[in-house]
Amino acid sequence: MNHATGIAAVVVVSLLTVAIGTYGLRISRTTSDFFVASRTVSPALNASAIGGEYLSAASFLGVAGLVLAFGAEMLWYPVGWTAGYLVLLVLVAAPLRRSGAYTLPDFAEARLGSRRVRALTSTLVVGIGWLYLIPQFQGAGLTLRLATGLDARLGGLVVAVVVLISVLSGGMRSVTFVQAFQYWLKLTALLVPVVFLLIVWLGDGSPSPASPAFDVGGYAGDWADPLAGGVGQSGHPLYTTYSIIVATFLGTMGLPHVVVRFYTNPDGRAARRTTLVVLGLLGLFYVLPPIYGALGRVYAGDLVADGRSDAVVLSLPHRMLGGVAAESLTAL
Repeated sequence: MNHATGIAAVVVVSLLTVAIGTYGLRISRTTSDFFVASRTVSPALNASAIGGEYLSAASFLGVAGLVLAFGAEMLWYPVGWTAGYLVLLVLVAAPLRRSGAYTLPDFAEARLGSRRVRALTSTLVVGIGWLYLIPQFQGAGLTLRLATGLDARLGGLVVAVVVLISVLSGGMRSVTFVQAFQYWLKLTALLVPVVFLLIVWLGDGSPSPASPAFDVGGYAGDWADPLAGGVGQSGHPLYTTYSIIVATFLGTMGLPHVVVRFYTNPDGRAARRTTLVVLGLLGLFYVLPPIYGALGRVYAGDLVADGRSDAVVLSLPHRMLGGVAAESLTAL
């Protein structure tokens, strides 16, 4: 496999991200600029930024891998993650923006009047942020290894350096521009390859993913059933499904890096409009990973047996196309 295209793509994306981030330095002049972008971010731009921040490696690599390995019941995860923004819309977005706070600990102290609550909130923010970073580093390492052939450990380092430069350059303004760019980049990176992959699939006679060409670990029979009662469900598929939905539905509003973006809207109404746009953007994005998972059942089912199901998005272009086209789509 020729990794030159992949290396070039990583370099280009990194340079673009840094360039967009440093652009924010030109218009960041005050504390308000740095922390909340002077609360002037439009709903459309803020929604794109939230999408770029929220759609992590778990979204574009993990969901496809879960669908590949365990089938349709894994779709409840993106359903719950997206529906969680309804809770943000109804309960969180407007009150958070109207508080005038800069950070979540500020908001907690203002609402509850307790320094202890502020300290606890600060601890939770750091803890949740760290847990959220782990799959990002894993995804970055996996992507770098498959696309460039370099050591996977460099992936996390590259991401950390690029993010630090962007944040330190111009604070929230820089982060807003970078994250909005990242959303549309991620959407393009999944949408363009899947068009070509679906053309190949149609040309092959549209084989059914429920009848994989590989041994995928014994999940073929229940793969298309969203209430199959599969691995780890102990005969209570409906209970498990509802528990997943509730956990993901409520969990979204507990992500500090997402919630803090509502501070950047001009007012509570704009915060609610932002949330509505986010729902549309996430719904559009989450159509794509399950397609990769379903195609993986046909063309890359052996990844499950090898424990590499999270690599299906990056592996399918080579499995289905090959040549220069595969190199280009994998790099994208």
